[in-house]
Amino acid sequence: MSVLFQKFIIFKLLLLNMLFCFPDKVFSQNIQAISAIVNDEVISRYDVQQRVQLIISTSGIKPTKENISRLEAQALRSLVNEKIQLQEAEKLDVPTSEQEVSSMLERIANGNQMSGEEILQLINTQGVRPDTLLNQIKAELLWNKIVRGRYGSYVNVNEEEISIVYDRTMESIGKDQYEISEIFLSYENADEQSDANNLAKKLVEQLRSGASFSAVAQQFSQTSTSRQGGYVGWINEGQLSDEVMNTIKDLKVKEISDPINSTNGFYIIFINDITKAGGKNPLRNQYDLVSIIFSKEQINDARNFSKEFVSCKRIDNLTKKYDEKEVNFIGKRVLNELPNDLHDELLSKEAGEALELREIGENLNLILICDRKDDVGLNISREAIEENIYSQKIGMMSRRYLRDLRRDAVIEYR
Repeated sequence: MSVLFQKFIIFKLLLLNMLFCFPDKVFSQNIQAISAIVNDEVISRYDVQQRVQLIISTSGIKPTKENISRLEAQALRSLVNEKIQLQEAEKLDVPTSEQEVSSMLERIANGNQMSGEEILQLINTQGVRPDTLLNQIKAELLWNKIVRGRYGSYVNVNEEEISIVYDRTMESIGKDQYEISEIFLSYENADEQSDANNLAKKLVEQLRSGASFSAVAQQFSQTSTSRQGGYVGWINEGQLSDEVMNTIKDLKVKEISDPINSTNGFYIIFINDITKAGGKNPLRNQYDLVSIIFSKEQINDARNFSKEFVSCKRIDNLTKKYDEKEVNFIGKRVLNELPNDLHDELLSKEAGEALELREIGENLNLILICDRKDDVGLNISREAIEENIYSQKIGMMSRRYLRDLRRDAVIEYR
């Protein structure tokens, strides 16, 4: 045995001895190390590390030393914000339930063609405690309740505002249409503008290197579309600001924009698809889907379920008849939002039909088509425009409310 190999063995034994003799002490140090104190409530170093690991494991951002340092700063800021939001919810006695958190988790999971349980299992294998994600969801749910309860009845969208957007949109019908996703990073002053710009540039770099746009949007974007991975849908020239529109006109499909400075934040835009004027696009077909999960031992039940399925209106009868493991309502999705391996089969199917059984780990997945609409195109109803303007105003109120709470909070960084 060489001297070098002997030294390697000794080093391994010493390392194992350290790990097994002092695990509680090491873990305790991680837990007890303090990153910040927010109104007498602690955010530990461990909390920050868990959030960073959650971002890395779900987004595909490379865990370089520089990226981790930047993510730690962003994670700490997010955790401080969430701590303030949770404290405000407790002060105002705003409730939330495990069911609400679970439902939000399922919506996030369905957007990634998974179940909530599968997402929690996935992040757990990456060293992330499920509570890290669940607490983030809880803070978002409570904050949305607070903001809408405080400002919802005061935020008005008048007919003139709707008409301006509607008329501009109608004028651009017949021109090119774009299917986009977005990440929005807000700022309130010059210092925040510089920080937001630097973060936007770094995110663009990571996205162009292969990070998941959807996952990055869920963790960083500050608009309501973050819940759908930043997905906006199909738009035309009349539906976006001039700053954004002038940039995306020069982009090709699957390209990502540089940071776009708008009135109070930076946008990062991803082009999912482009339809030239007058064109029809099957990728804009909309499907209302349900996913039924069976164990592999239930393959005969799954096949019979598929044969007997004719409409989602009668799906309750079938779920009572067969002992499936799980029912997930995926909801309405345009084809381009769905996995590529489903496209050809979905295009060949109609409402009331089922796709072929697919294996997912130890289970079988049966996808049912409740409804199909071909080339749904643009949603330019006045109601949709009103909802969009309302969401923008509520979002602005939310950011200002949080800014004021941060300003009044006692925050100590360690």
